[in-house]
Amino acid sequence: MTVPVYKVLLIGEPNVGKSSLIRHLLLGEFDESYHATTGVDLSAVAINVDPFTPVILTVIDLGGQDDFSSLRTQYYKGAHYSVLVYDVTSRKSFECLPEWYAGILKNLDISGTSHEKLPGFLVGNKIDLKDTRQVSSSDGRIYADLIGWQYWESSAKTGINVKVFNDTVTNEIYTMHPPI
Repeated sequence: MTVPVYKVLLIGEPNVGKSSLIRHLLLGEFDESYHATTGVDLSAVAINVDPFTPVILTVIDLGGQDDFSSLRTQYYKGAHYSVLVYDVTSRKSFECLPEWYAGILKNLDISGTSHEKLPGFLVGNKIDLKDTRQVSSSDGRIYADLIGWQYWESSAKTGINVKVFNDTVTNEIYTMHPPI
């Protein structure tokens, strides 16, 4: 049996916690001293859709710095799924979501698929920082509804919803792209 491999993009402004979400998923830990991704970071994780069905997710963390926009778009091709991430303590990271979403639409070729919408998920990260929150849950849900995506809030630091979010994404990808 061949294990299917799926490509997932994590996209958003610098310092919203994309790398930390991946680190928590892969290693179950949070690194306070971690620095922003420069360019692109690739990780692979084996996950079971059910007890008998493994898949491999190739997770691509696309650094949010403007300097890497041309490099970043090369990694969009062939992606099965996109995850837009913003920081709930940064209104700016939320307000930039339409720009990131437009970049996905422009660079990710979904023509020829049987799906009417771009497959993706919106994540509001850093919910552990309640005292400095600038974006409400309802704002996140409204934007997710606008683009037709699911919405989840998480904390890479505490692990809140990281596994549940990941399992949901994995199951959705597997349903959309079952192995032949």
